[in-house]
Formats: sequence, structure tokens, C-alpha cells
Amino acid sequence: MKGYFVFVGFFLTLGCRFNLLLAVETPHCDKLVGDLGNGQSKFIYCATTKSVPVNLCIGCDLLYQELSKDYQNLIADANCSKRYLNSDRINIVATTQGILTSLWQKANCDNCFRNEYWSKYDSKYLELQKCLETYKSDVVCSACKPYYLGLNEFYLKMESNVSGKVCFDLQDNMNRTRLNWSKTLKCCQREVKLTNFLIAVGVVVLLPIFTFYITAIVVTKRREANHGLLNDQEPLLDAPSTSTLITAALLSTPTVDPAVVSAQTEKIANVLSGASGANQSDSFSDEEPPSRPKLLVSPESDYSSDDEPLGKPKRA
Repeated sequence: MKGYFVFVGFFLTLGCRFNLLLAVETPHCDKLVGDLGNGQSKFIYCATTKSVPVNLCIGCDLLYQELSKDYQNLIADANCSKRYLNSDRINIVATTQGILTSLWQKANCDNCFRNEYWSKYDSKYLELQKCLETYKSDVVCSACKPYYLGLNEFYLKMESNVSGKVCFDLQDNMNRTRLNWSKTLKCCQREVKLTNFLIAVGVVVLLPIFTFYITAIVVTKRREANHGLLNDQEPLLDAPSTSTLITAALLSTPTVDPAVVSAQTEKIANVLSGASGANQSDSFSDEEPPSRPKLLVSPESDYSSDDEPLGKPKRA
């Protein structure tokens, strides 16, 4: 019985120590996450208030550094990291920190402090602004042009060195400077030379005309050359006209004597009449014996000296 009470007392003591340990760790994690939330809210306020003109990277640099440090302190503690990170699907702490970090990286803020770009750019920018404030007349463009060109040249070199990923603070500042120089001060007016304009217009207007005439001349010369070549090779290739061909065909047709034509026509008629009579005699072959066919002789037939006229047969 005594051993039982000793065993129960041991577990009660162990449980009290565990609860005391949790009570000590919970305020520590709450403090870390509270510092992180406070840093995030300050950075968001700074980024929002310094959005126009953009001064995010330079104006909020210290707040972003403190924010990053607070987040690292939270994830460095195993118990706090387990409690606040990856504890649910939303993962609010990590998601919020990721959004702010993405904003800083998207603005290329780290390049503002690379190779002292910001300090060098700011020095040249202040020289230009001082010049613009000094000259308030028409000579401001000519007087401040060297400072403007120096600032623009430095920006272009910096842009080339960082592969176009210029700090967004510097991008916004340079864009506003160029806009003020060209549109507000009107110092970028390009002089249009009338001579060059007239030459360009003349070329545009006259080029199609010259092209048309040159093409026509070349085509005409080529056709004449081809025509002359054909005449030299086959001079008799000139095709006669249609009327000439019809006339030649009529002249080449042989003529026939009308008397010969009449005789041939009559001979054909006699042959046809004889054939008709033979057909009629065949129809009465059962009643009467066939008669001896008559010899048809055309009156216009000619006899030679060896022929004899038809008559009675000679006796032997």
C-alpha cells in the first residue's frame, strides 16, 4: 500500500513538471510570433505609404531586415516552428511571410545596395535637381543638360550590369526624371531638317514611277529582241490570213464539165430503175417464167473499133 502511494506521487510530480515546462515554452513562442506579426504590420504600413513615388527598397529596408530576423528566430525554435508552421492547410504565418518576401524580391531591392548603386545614383540625381532649381528660365535645358546626360548614362550602365533587373526605386525615379525633362521642361525637342524630309518624300513619290517606266522599257526591249530573233531564224513563219486560206482552197478545187455530170446522173437513174423492175418481176415468179433481161445501153456510150453492134447471132 505504501508503494502504491509512492508510485502515484511520482507521476503527479512528473505531470506538474511537464505542465510547468509547457507554461514556460508557450509564452516564449507567443512572444516570437508576436514580434513577427508586429514587424510584418510595420513593413506593410511602410510599403503602402511609400508606394508613390516608389521608395520601398530604401525607405523600408530596416523594417524588412527586422522582419526577416524575427521570422528566422521563430523557425529556429523547434517547438515554436512545430506549433505555428505547417500546422494546418492555410499555414498563415508562413504564407504571410512568403507574400512580403516575394514583394521585396519582385522589386529587386537587393540590387539597390549592390556596388553602391543607390548612393552613386542619388549623388548624380541631387546634382541635377540642384541645377534645375538654380535655373528657372529658358536656359535650364542647356545649363542642366550635362547633368541629365550623366545621370542617364550611369543608369544605362547600371541596367546593363544587373541584366535589366534594376532596383524598382531607381526605375521609378529615372522614369519620372525623364518624363519631367522631356514633357514638363520640353528639353528633348528634336529638330526636324526640312531637306531630309523633302528627300524622303521625293524618294517615296518618284520611286514607283521610275520603277514602272524602267520595267516597261525592259519588257519592250525584250519582246523586240525575241521578235527579231524569230524573224531571223524562220522568216516564213508569218501566218496567212483566213481569207487567203479560203481563197486558195477554192482555187485548188478541180472543175467538172456539166455534160459529164449530167451523163453520170442519168446513168445512176437508169441503174436504179432497172433494179426496181427486177424486184417487181420476182414477186410474180410462180405464175410466169422469168423473162430475159433486157440489155441496157446508154445512148451516150462510146464504142471502140473492135466492138460490134448488137444484132442477130451469126449461123455457123
